[in-house]
Amino acid sequence: MTRPIRSVALTLVGALGLATLGAGAASAGPPATLVVHYAGPGEPAIEGVALEGSASVTGTGSDEFGQWTQLTFPSAADDSALGFRVAGDSAFAEDVRYVWADGDQAETWVIDGDPRAYAEPQRVPEEQLRIENRRGYVDVDVLSDLLGVGVSTGRNGYQFDGYATGSLDILTLTRGRDYHEIAMDIDRFASNATGRMLSNYTNLVFQDIDGIRVGEDYFLSLASVERLLQIGTHIDHSGTYLLDTLPVAHDSLGTADPEQLGFSADGLADLERFAQQQVDAGWPGLAVVVTKDGQTVLEQAWGDALVSSTGVDSDGTITEAAPLPEADRVPATTDTVWDLASNTKMYATNYAIQRLVSEGLLDLDATIASFPGWENFTDANSEYTGKWTVGGEGGIEAVYTGKETIRVRDLLNHRAGLIPDPEYPNLTSAGDLWYQTDDPDDRTGIIDAVSRTPLMYAPRTTFAYSDVDYMILGLLVEQVSGQRLDAYLEENFYGPLGLTDTMFNPLQHGIDASQVAATELNGNTRDGNVSFGEFEGGDPVPMREYTLQGEVHDEKAWYSMAGVAGHAGLFSTTSDMAVLTQLMLNQGLYGGQEYFSADVVEEFLAPTPGNGSYGLGWRLHTNGGQGYYYFNWGPSRYTYGHQGWTGTLTVIDPVHQMTITILTNMRHAPVVSPPNGFEAGSMPLANLVPVSAYVYRALTGIGDDYTVATALEDVTGIEVPFGTAEADALAGLAPSTTLTDSDGGTHEVPVTWTLEGYSPQTPGTVAASGIVELPATVLQDSDDPITLELTSTVTVLAEEPVDPDPTDPGTPTNPTEPGDPTGPATDDTDPTDPGEPTGGHSAGGDLPQTGASGTGALIGAAAVALLAGAVLLILRRLRHQR
Repeated sequence: MTRPIRSVALTLVGALGLATLGAGAASAGPPATLVVHYAGPGEPAIEGVALEGSASVTGTGSDEFGQWTQLTFPSAADDSALGFRVAGDSAFAEDVRYVWADGDQAETWVIDGDPRAYAEPQRVPEEQLRIENRRGYVDVDVLSDLLGVGVSTGRNGYQFDGYATGSLDILTLTRGRDYHEIAMDIDRFASNATGRMLSNYTNLVFQDIDGIRVGEDYFLSLASVERLLQIGTHIDHSGTYLLDTLPVAHDSLGTADPEQLGFSADGLADLERFAQQQVDAGWPGLAVVVTKDGQTVLEQAWGDALVSSTGVDSDGTITEAAPLPEADRVPATTDTVWDLASNTKMYATNYAIQRLVSEGLLDLDATIASFPGWENFTDANSEYTGKWTVGGEGGIEAVYTGKETIRVRDLLNHRAGLIPDPEYPNLTSAGDLWYQTDDPDDRTGIIDAVSRTPLMYAPRTTFAYSDVDYMILGLLVEQVSGQRLDAYLEENFYGPLGLTDTMFNPLQHGIDASQVAATELNGNTRDGNVSFGEFEGGDPVPMREYTLQGEVHDEKAWYSMAGVAGHAGLFSTTSDMAVLTQLMLNQGLYGGQEYFSADVVEEFLAPTPGNGSYGLGWRLHTNGGQGYYYFNWGPSRYTYGHQGWTGTLTVIDPVHQMTITILTNMRHAPVVSPPNGFEAGSMPLANLVPVSAYVYRALTGIGDDYTVATALEDVTGIEVPFGTAEADALAGLAPSTTLTDSDGGTHEVPVTWTLEGYSPQTPGTVAASGIVELPATVLQDSDDPITLELTSTVTVLAEEPVDPDPTDPGTPTNPTEPGDPTGPATDDTDPTDPGEPTGGHSAGGDLPQTGASGTGALIGAAAVALLAGAVLLILRRLRHQR
């Protein structure tokens, strides 16, 4: 659609404001502008929201899409985020949205009741549009023409939903990294199918799709196009449009009915049934929160936070964990605090580093050895000991060198070559690298142990996911910021974000153990299968044997870093995690603040050459290959997030503008296959992907595109004064009426009126005929259409007699009164006044009022005219208000 010429309506205040802002910003360059187009039933009342400085409305107008508002941001830098709020939106009036400028300009299109922001609408040609069963369908070729979607056809190259290879006609839609395969003969589809998906959870791979095959052409319903491509659709009197989404940041999370945002209630019910089935089968507990388009659409918990627990004998001996009576179990709720495990790496350490990089305080290419205190992080200082000897059971195959070259960047993408888990608290495994402490303020001991840890691989040759990488990164945050990691995060993230349940060492911060989901049953002993060894004197190395509840499960975080570590130790709730994941989806914006820059987000999400599933810290689901395991079965190929050993998963999908956080206590179960085979690990929920798969399967688009007209409200007749012009009489009739549709919805629809035999000077009633124009999304029932013609009446009232005015002096009787044509001339007569053309009356002097002429007559006539006009205006406004 070509951009229509705007009908500009600059207010005086807006024009003056623009002039003032332009003058004030001259030295800083032109102010940024954002034009917001709005399609909706009422006034949009769009307001500007600036991250810095102010924003003002500097223009309004209308076009074929609806109404538009120009906002000016005098203090905004180029390419910055510009905010707006549609105060007149029927559903999301409080939602503040930010879009990013291209230089100093941005433009977006929004639709009432839809929290997204769109690029310019693209009109679907009429010949590529079908309407069937109240739904609009578009020829898939139009997706290529308007949106650049790749469209190709062929035969299925694998067993598709039980159908043999090569037996189905397959339509493939490709957009960026994502691809969707549609079996046109059976109307089923799979998105981003991989070999993993075809061998596991196959019941979650294929779904129905709403399509129509017409010969060689295939049409998809608008709802299906929305579902597959995550775009918007819009229907109005000028046509049907497709709208590509723009990246958008929502200033804060709201709450919405899932169906408002394209979820099926039945689909979400499938998720609830699955979760409950897993709990009934023995899964301890889980909680899930889903946000979409800046709205929380699902937050729910199942099962128990505490199922089993150790006890204490009378002599103080800890007894083995056993299942608790039902009454003593602690149910999981949406307020339960969960051990995030390795999700700590992202929502603690990565966030801190992204902020420090945004502020220019940390160089990603700086070597670790260049930081104060890390001078001994060298090859020469490496110590091969315990299981970490060359050829030992730890797996070091040779002496590798290059520690001095390891950069911050290498740690973030797990290519530093460090041992994944040196087991520092375990004397048997760590040997001389052993280290434990209960002081989180003294980091010298752990820095020394890490500096002496040998390499397992040559730097930058192998991707090896490593806890040590993030232990170092957390320590670097402390050194650069001058604060302990937990204090830095509380001051710079969790506090400003309003997160009250996200913290390290929750039991030290007023959280009761009963509020926290328990993890391992018998401490870190793996039910008695693991020991940390003994000291030379025979005393056992300290190790927890009690049920862990409120203490981080991770051994290195607890024993070697006193619960505050860059790789593990963070606890949180579903609601707090919804905010933390939205912050990343928002590219660093939340609550009117920028926590890290969009440029830094882009850098951290760039796939690492050689392994596209790694960014800088973030795990990515990139194109090609199997992708990241946990992001199969639904998410787009642009998804990122992380997984945690306790049974946690975060999914951030910018294509769907959706986040999913899954928190479980999977390790709160007996060990059945030592040392790390937990009973819950063999259950379908163990891989967590069924939960996210059910969420994606519940997405269906926004239902029917059309409704059917069922009734029109009658319009009451009107009365008009004698002499009312026909145009004014028509204007007095109600300009619209109420249409009811088959869903019970109501629409104000315009009425075009005509009058039959109307005469302003003929009292009586005449018939008024009205033609109704249906809304673009309301159809006639083909079997039982309603009439679109209305009848009403206009009654012309009888002329009212004019009573004589008792104060009117009438015709003068004094023959000598000035102005009397028979009287003599007086000195008041103006000899230059031409008088009446017939010479009957002199216009000079003080003339008395008469009933037919003079200044008084003119004033009286004007008053009558004004009164009549006011009456007509009142009548018209009353009719408009009907």
